[in-house]
Amino acid sequence: MAMESSSSEMPMAMEASSEPSAAPSSEAPMAAAADNKLPASALTADVAIAAPGSTADGQGYVGVWAKDAAGCAQIGDAGATGFAVITGSTFRDGPAACYGNFGALADGKATLAMGCASGPATVNVALSADDTLQVDDGPALVRCKP
Repeated sequence: MAMESSSSEMPMAMEASSEPSAAPSSEAPMAAAADNKLPASALTADVAIAAPGSTADGQGYVGVWAKDAAGCAQIGDAGATGFAVITGSTFRDGPAACYGNFGALADGKATLAMGCASGPATVNVALSADDTLQVDDGPALVRCKP
């Protein structure tokens, strides 16, 4: 009988030691970044409004955009840079938003005229693909997903 109990304990010990409990949690942030995923904690205020994008004709630029997938994962962090949050009436690429009544794209481009705390401003956006946006003459940004 002593042999039976030790042989039944051995597989349980092997099962417990063969489970990679830390691997899924350490790989999860990388997988989220690779999918251009926004952190759940960032889905508030203008980010929550912009993140789903817009199905309205000519409003394909509405969304949350970042320089790369890792940038999407940083949206909501105070030190985040290289991003744009665009709704139908707000544009933000830093801590403060500018406000306007933005029109539709024409040939994949639009000029967003807005009022900001520092005064009137315009931003030119160009949507080269559903998930690629250029703001002014900056680098192409990728769409971040909720």
